[in-house]
Amino acid sequence: MPRFVKNGPIVPDKLVQELEEDRVVIFCGAGISMGAGLPDFRGLVDHCYTECGAIKPGPDGEEWSWLDRMLGSLEGSHPGRMRATVAELLDITVKPKDLALHQALLKLGRLRGGNNGTRLVTTNFDLLFEQARPDMKLGVEYHSAPILPIPRNDRLASWRSIVYLHGRVEPATHGNQQLVLTSADFGRAYLTDAWAARFVARLFAEFTVLFIGYSLNDPVLRYMTDAFAAEDAFARTGRKRGPAYLFVPNDSKTPDPKPYQLRRLEPIFYRPIYHHRLLKQTLIQWAKTREDYLSSIRTLIEGTALRLPSALEPSDAANLVWAVCGRPDDKGHGAKMLAGVTPLPPMEWLREFEQHDRQTKTAHEADIKLAKDEEREPPTSPAYHIEPLFPSRANNSGLPWLSAPAIELLPWLCAHLQNQKLVDWVVEKLEGRRRAHPLLRSAIRRHLDATPAIADGYRTFWQLVSSEGDWATDQSTPHAMHGLMVGTPAKRDEPWFKQELAAMLKPFLTVSQSYAAASGSAVDPARINTIADSKVDLVSDRAFDVADRINTMPDANSYWARHLDLLTHVLKQVLDLYGIVGQASSSRDPTALQRPSIEPHPQNAHHAHWARLYDLIWRGWQHVDGQLDPAESHAWIALWRQIRYPGFRRLVLAAMASSPHFTAQQKLEVLLNG
Repeated sequence: MPRFVKNGPIVPDKLVQELEEDRVVIFCGAGISMGAGLPDFRGLVDHCYTECGAIKPGPDGEEWSWLDRMLGSLEGSHPGRMRATVAELLDITVKPKDLALHQALLKLGRLRGGNNGTRLVTTNFDLLFEQARPDMKLGVEYHSAPILPIPRNDRLASWRSIVYLHGRVEPATHGNQQLVLTSADFGRAYLTDAWAARFVARLFAEFTVLFIGYSLNDPVLRYMTDAFAAEDAFARTGRKRGPAYLFVPNDSKTPDPKPYQLRRLEPIFYRPIYHHRLLKQTLIQWAKTREDYLSSIRTLIEGTALRLPSALEPSDAANLVWAVCGRPDDKGHGAKMLAGVTPLPPMEWLREFEQHDRQTKTAHEADIKLAKDEEREPPTSPAYHIEPLFPSRANNSGLPWLSAPAIELLPWLCAHLQNQKLVDWVVEKLEGRRRAHPLLRSAIRRHLDATPAIADGYRTFWQLVSSEGDWATDQSTPHAMHGLMVGTPAKRDEPWFKQELAAMLKPFLTVSQSYAAASGSAVDPARINTIADSKVDLVSDRAFDVADRINTMPDANSYWARHLDLLTHVLKQVLDLYGIVGQASSSRDPTALQRPSIEPHPQNAHHAHWARLYDLIWRGWQHVDGQLDPAESHAWIALWRQIRYPGFRRLVLAAMASSPHFTAQQKLEVLLNG
């Protein structure tokens, strides 16, 4: 939620967004003209009684709760004089400096979505808006009661003018019967002729309303909310309206919103110090921000982006998040400005942007539930900026598009590739079975190519994250291969079965949070194992359940002998993947820990799934080596010797030691030379 000035009211983010979408109408009451020297409604009544020489009730008299009745009584005793007094009081010329609030309200009411014009309603009679913008024309840019436009919000017949809902003051000699002042006037406007009631009811049904310059007990506000209650907006629009907003002066640290909410008003509380200066400054700054968005946002971002969110006032941090992620139709300008700030804004802002996504999603889910309860069409999905960067692999609805802010944030993210906080955040996504969006992967690869100084450990990590193949992506399918276990012995020789077996045994690399970093050890940028932990898994944990079914057959060893090529290839792939993350080389690999004994042995239990490949390879080898012709045995030993991992050298030594087809000299040569 933006706070446009220090200590000012927090303007709801939804209200700001709806104003940008031309769906808000500002209602202006007497409070906005008091800064220019005009009284509020009570002051107007008091002035009329004084000028007419009428006896006023005591200051605490109950009559003051019904100001319109007091004016009606005064008009009955002083016909003509009361309205002339009102006209004389309002016939003032205000200095330009005192029109700053009116100018700001005109800017806030200006339409943006391709519709020229201003949309604003005032229940004041004065001409201060016309003094603030003297080029307005009656019937085109403003309408005065009782002749009012139809408050529609569509492109073909959109209402675009200032509306004097209770009339516009004329010279004192004109009578000013059009002004809604007395209880009889209000009765005609809202009950008998009901032109104001129809306008207000249609307005509330079509727009979100923001009241400025009213109090809860203001008779004007009371008439308007009563008029709305008299017509069911649900029947007109197919949905219940949201609340109207009302700026409310309040000195309490814990103001009570319930009296307002009971009348479908959402209060925006502010401190009324120095003649409501905070409200006035908020509206002026809001208008400036809206009028020159790029300049205002640049000032905001450059002033706060370099600080940690936790070091800022919550409202200041919320303002920056809104500037980057919250403004509709922003086209990524705020995000682009953040990415261009030097030195680099801290990575902690990413969590704030992500939290904004979550809040937006929660609000949208609530709107969907409300729409379902009201039996209407669900609302359009809002834009998310951070979540689509790592879409879920379980989402079958297609790849999400990246919003303009998300795309503009990519350079900022890439500039943080050597930041452990970004690594940890990405690992969280990967552990949640998510994968970097193709545009993010492409941006990472471009940055790696253009930045040779990136340390080896971080470079390797980001090569994994940005890989296009599936070898560095969690492909596990715990239950997808379960059907292969049914009738496996009968199916095993089908041509397609080998492809399914290969698919189950396909290895892939995954990363997790670094245990070393989490335990407080220093991160070595040159070594990936201090940045993130990594391991190799197989696509299906059912692969060896299927293998166990095959092993129940009498000719199981023969079957695995026919698939030694596949098994050898998979084991080499496993070690190649470990080699990418620095855990396998010609001098070491994980088999020393994961496969204590090459030959089957009880101590091999409870190790990595892939290590059971040795069981199947050993069965196949036993069948091959049991043949009279030693040529095939020699061929497999020669092949395995070419694979320069200790896990294959151990396999060669164990196989030759158990074979009758190799001489002592041949075994010694392998032992000495590998």
